[in-house]
This record gives sequence, structure tokens and C-alpha cells, in this order.
Amino acid sequence: MKSLTHNGGVNALAQNQTVAFGPGLTVVYGANAAGKSGYTRILKRACRARGAEDILGNVLNGGVPGRPSATIRYSLDKTDHDYIWDDDNPPHRDLSRVSVFDHHCASVYVTEQTDVAYRPLGLDLFDKLSNACEAVRRVLEGERRQMESVVAHLPEVPEGTRAHDLLSRLTSLTKPEDVRTLGTLSDEELARMLELQKSLKDLHTDDPQRTARALEIRAGRVKSIEKKIRVCGEVLSDSSIQEAFVAQKQMTEAQMIAESLRHEAFEAQPLPNTGSEAWRALWKAAERYSREDAYPDEAFPVTEVNSRCVLCQQLLRDDAIDRFRRFHDFLSSESQRERDRTSTEFLQRQNAVRDLIITDDASAEVLDELHLEEPELAEAARAYLDSAQHRRVAVMNALADASTPPGVMPALPLAPANLIEHVNSLLNRAAELRGDDHSEKIRLIDLELRELVARRALGQHADSVVSEIERKKRLAAYRECLDETNTNAITRKSTEVTKGAVTEQLTGSFAAELQALNFRHVEVEMVAAGGSRGALYHRLQLRRAPGVSVPKVVSEGEARCLSIASFFAELSTADDRSAILFDDPVSSLDHHWRENVAGRLVAESQSRQVIIFTHDIVFLLSLSDHAERMGVAVKHQYLRRTSNGSGLSEERLPWAAMKVSARVGMLKQMHQEATALSRQGDQAGYEQRASYIYGLLREAWERGVEEVLLNGVIERYRNSVETHRAKHLGDISDDDCKALNDGMSKCSRWLPGHDQAGAENTPFPEPADLEQDILALEGWLAAIRKRRS
Repeated sequence: MKSLTHNGGVNALAQNQTVAFGPGLTVVYGANAAGKSGYTRILKRACRARGAEDILGNVLNGGVPGRPSATIRYSLDKTDHDYIWDDDNPPHRDLSRVSVFDHHCASVYVTEQTDVAYRPLGLDLFDKLSNACEAVRRVLEGERRQMESVVAHLPEVPEGTRAHDLLSRLTSLTKPEDVRTLGTLSDEELARMLELQKSLKDLHTDDPQRTARALEIRAGRVKSIEKKIRVCGEVLSDSSIQEAFVAQKQMTEAQMIAESLRHEAFEAQPLPNTGSEAWRALWKAAERYSREDAYPDEAFPVTEVNSRCVLCQQLLRDDAIDRFRRFHDFLSSESQRERDRTSTEFLQRQNAVRDLIITDDASAEVLDELHLEEPELAEAARAYLDSAQHRRVAVMNALADASTPPGVMPALPLAPANLIEHVNSLLNRAAELRGDDHSEKIRLIDLELRELVARRALGQHADSVVSEIERKKRLAAYRECLDETNTNAITRKSTEVTKGAVTEQLTGSFAAELQALNFRHVEVEMVAAGGSRGALYHRLQLRRAPGVSVPKVVSEGEARCLSIASFFAELSTADDRSAILFDDPVSSLDHHWRENVAGRLVAESQSRQVIIFTHDIVFLLSLSDHAERMGVAVKHQYLRRTSNGSGLSEERLPWAAMKVSARVGMLKQMHQEATALSRQGDQAGYEQRASYIYGLLREAWERGVEEVLLNGVIERYRNSVETHRAKHLGDISDDDCKALNDGMSKCSRWLPGHDQAGAENTPFPEPADLEQDILALEGWLAAIRKRRS
């Protein structure tokens, strides 16, 4: 067990409080109403306990109690687990290995109200199993009668179908997966069923040929929509649009380069804008005229001797010939060719988007017609075309602005995939109408359609059919189950196990436990007490007076010791070394038995985890004393109650059980809290807190006397005088006594209840003075311990 965290709903426990458990001995101390019972009730519910107590919410806080919940952390095979406990959950499999001892155990082990004075927890399984068998038989017979009266509600399906055959032969051996497989139609089969229904309707028309022609025309119209969607997908795809903007960018870059070269080449020409787009058009017209009419057999420009200008038709002089050649070289350059290429490519892509006709009246009519038969398909196609139109407009606007693609461009949805299937369906229906023997087609279609309709009806009622199969299975199983409720074998096994493996172990372990507890004045033994219907009992009896009830002879405290011995004897019958938990094990025990029980529990913690909840501070001190002697580490948890609720947990001992060094540490912490009040200007709060600290400081001086100054020779509530420690008492000096007297006097002066003279008006000690008074005790302790070490 690692920890227990209260989530809410248990008694008056505060929420989100955690009690941690150590690997060996853990002692959880809490005074009455501190919340101890709330935590133990959770553990009794979750672990293995003789009797679990009812858990109530905080019914005194005026609100509606919440649902009891807690988190139990435990380790199994060196792996930590968190179990969320709920009051409605059955006992947890792992946590049931943790055994709990409380007052319920005592009533089971030694009570005189039952003949079973003692019975190992495991052996009551046989008794409970016999009762369970009879209870199961009654329940089974009632369920069988009730189930036989149930009327099955199975679907009505056409005869001659596989579904009808399955339902007519339904038994407990019918496989549910066969029902669900037969009743599940694929998307293709559902589409086929709709197609068959339409074909059957077509075949019952008065003019099959006319209906066939109408179907073919409709198929062509739907095909046009499919083609339009396919073209939109190609032209307006992300890659095509990206390529258009790339082509635009390349064209712009090529134009900028060509324009730069034009300025360099034609800057000195007599006419402005030579080489511009208008001039290039003039050049191309001149080139065409030269090639086709003026000089058809010569390459343009013709600049030979006596050549004429094709525009002004004057003879070319040297300067004109030179200008014509420079013009030709410029226009034939790589930059001009790249400019022409990129311009052509961009215009092609731009025109593809611009000339794309997406929505028109004809398309709208086709979609309206398609909606009459396939509304979902028609709406999907319409949505696609609308999205494509918005996307086309956005692309054209961006291209016109010569910008990058829009940041948020209308997306293209997935193209409807069923348009071609619908086209083929229309054509198939038309082909069937073109045939001659319609009666045979109608018969075959009807058979196929009946099979699909029957399977769909089976699938719609598959749960009811499977329930009927399960009902038949359960009815078939009841006969075998009823034969399994015989208790003869249980009784034989109980007797065999108990006699062969438990009785000897129990009696020997019980005797050993009594010896460990020094229980010798009353001779009590454990004996077998017979058996009945799956159980062999054990009980405690007086060795010298077997017929006398044990509780009538022993005291309440002695009965508690006997129950603890019985508890440990029971544990000896199992090899499991899981944790054990004790809830107030020494209630009603006197000082002598307290010591014996404390020693036994500490000894047990050397070989397994032992968790003890107690409100007895004397028992707490006894446990600490035995643990110190045996070298056992103890994890302490202190439960308190405040205005926020009970069960507030701290990892420490209560003040009364603290060693003097721990008290000094706590006083230092309290001094810091008081100092904070002084710094905040709350002088009244500081003085009240400091007065309380002086009271605790006086108690710490007193504890220091018996623990350190007197070296633990005599301690209150301990039943022994440690004479071997007296050898150190000879070094007590006058200075030790003076420091003790000064410290006690200072504390007494500022304790509440000691009235100060009004005329004296001595100021209350400052935080620094209070700190020095605490350090004086710490120094006094350290000096004595150092001297004796």
C-alpha cells in the first residue's frame, strides 16, 4: 500500500487529503473525530475485512452528501497502480490480499453468539459457494420460465430468399455473424437495389422505345455535366493555377529584360518609342508584306544595294540599311524570343480560364432534371460548379492585377464520383428497354430485387434476430447449468482441504502467537468444530473446561489479545506476505497487553508492511519505543480536524509524542509564522501566537529534562527504569541547571494566564528575542549531547 487519497463524499473528511504509507511500519495517529474512522472505512471496503461498515457523507454540513470516492495507490510486483475506489464497486482483486483487523474480527473470532467462534477467512468460501449454488438454481429456474414466455419479434421477409430460409431455421447454433453478414448490403448492392427498382418501373411503361430514347438523352445531358466538371478540375486545379501565375511572372520578367535592352538599342533613334509594342506590330506587318509581296524570295529585311523600304518605298541609304539590320538583330535576339514564348504561354493559360463556361442555363436545366431522380448527386454537382465559378473569378481578378494567387481562394470540393455511374445506369436501363422479352427481364429483376429487399429487412432487424439466437442459446444452456449446482462435491473438497492443510497449521500458529503475546495465564486452544454443507469449522475453547464459553471467562482485553492471535494464525495459512492493517488494535487493553501487542506488531513489520490506525497516544509511544529497540523505521502520519473538515494529514507525530529535537524544529517553523504576523503589523496576532509558542517551548524544556538531561533513565508512561543509562547523569553541571531554570522562567513569564504588573509595563519579546529563546533550548540540548557522545 502506497497511499490513500480521499476524493470526496466520505464522512466529514476534507477533500484531496492523502495519507501515505511506508514500506515497513506506518502509524497513523488521530484523536477522536480527527477523521481516522473515515479512512479506515474506505480501506475496509476496498480490502479484505471481516465486516465492512456503511459509509455516510457529511450529513452535518447542510448540503447534499457527494458520492464516496477515493484513490488507492498500491504496488504489485514492483509496479505502482492507482485504483479509483467507489462505494458501489465490488472488492478489488489485488487489494483483497490486504487483511484488516478491527473490532469485527474480535466478534468473529471469540463471540459466543455463533457456534463458529473462529473460522479462517478462506474456508468460508465453501460455505458461501454452497449457498450460492442453491441461490443460482432458484434464479436459473425463474429466468428460464421467464425466457420461455418471451415472444420473438422477427422481421417478415419474402419467401424464397436466403434471409427467409435463415429465419425459418433459426436455432441456438445459428451464428450471429452470419445474420449480420447476410443483412449487411454494400454500397454497390444498395445502388443496385435502387437501379433495379427504377428498371422495374421502366419495364412497366407503355412505350419502351420512347422511354429508352428519353433515358439516352438524359444520359447525354448528365455526361455533359460530368465533362464540364472534369474540365473545371483540370483548368482550375491548384497545379494549373500555380502554373498560370508562374507563366505570368516569367512573361513579366522577360518583358522587363526586353524593355531594358530596347532602351539601350533604340535610345538614339529619331522617333520616340522605337521598339515598343505598336512599333513591333508595324515591323511584323512590314515583314509580312516583304515576304508575301515585295520580296517573296528574299529574307526580311532586304538590305541589298538598290533595295527599297517596304513602307516608304524609297531606296535605302547606308544609314537606313544599318538601322534595318540593327532592328532585325534586336528582334531576333534570345531576350525577344523568350519574351514571345512566355507571352504566348501565359495567354494560352489565361484564355483557358477566361473562356471556361461553368454555369449557364443549359447546365442549370440538366441539374434540375437530375435532382428529380438523384437529389444528393445533383446538389453535389451544383455545389462543385458554384465553387468552380467563384474560384475562376478569383483567379481572373488576380491575373488581371498581376498579383500572386489569392491568400484565401475558394476551394474545389471533391468531384462527384457517381456521375459516370449514373450515366451508365441510365444507358443500361435504356438497353434493357431496347430488348424484346420484357416479361423474362421483369421476372429476373424481381427475383434479384426481392433478395436484396429481404437482406435489407434482415439487417434492419439484426439485433432482434441476434437476441433471439441468444435466447435460444440461454434456454439450451439452462439444463446444463442446473446440473452444476449440486453441493456434494463442495462438501467433500472443504473437508479434504481443511483437514489436510489448515487445521494443524492453525492450531500450531495460534499457540505460537499466544506465546509471543505472553498470554499464559488462561489456557486457550484452537480446535476443529465439525462441518456442514461445504464447510469445516474451527473455534476457540478452554483447554481445562471445553464446555465453557471463552468470552465468559476472559476479560474484554484478553479477548482482544485472543482475537489478535487468531488473526495472525489465520495469516499463517497463506503464503501471501501482503500488507496487513489494524484499526485501533489495543482498544480496551491495559498497559501490560498494550506493550505485548505493540511488540508483536513491530516484529511483524520486519517481514511485511504493517499499517496501524490508532487514537491511543500511549500505544503510539509504545510502538515508537519497540521500533527503536528493534531498529525498525517508522513512517508517522498525524490526522487533524479543522474548520475545513477532518482527516487533514501531516507526516509527523503529534506534539505530545514528539522527541525534543522534533519539537525544536516545529517551534522554529511556528516562529517564522509569528514573525510574518509581526512584519504585517498585526501586533496583537503576533503576541497571541508568540504566547502559545512560549507555552510549547516550556513543554519542550520539560521533555528535554527526561529525554536528554536525565538521559531517558525515567520516562512518563514507560513501565521500566533504564538503569544502564544512569552512568551519564554524573556530568550534570550547575550551568545545565541554570540554563534550564532561566529558560523555564522566561517561558512562564509570557504564558497566557500569568498576569503582568501594570506598573512594570515590560514590552512583549520581539521576534528576534523569541528566536533566541528557542535557540537557547537547542544549544542546551546540543551541548549536553556533545559532552556525552
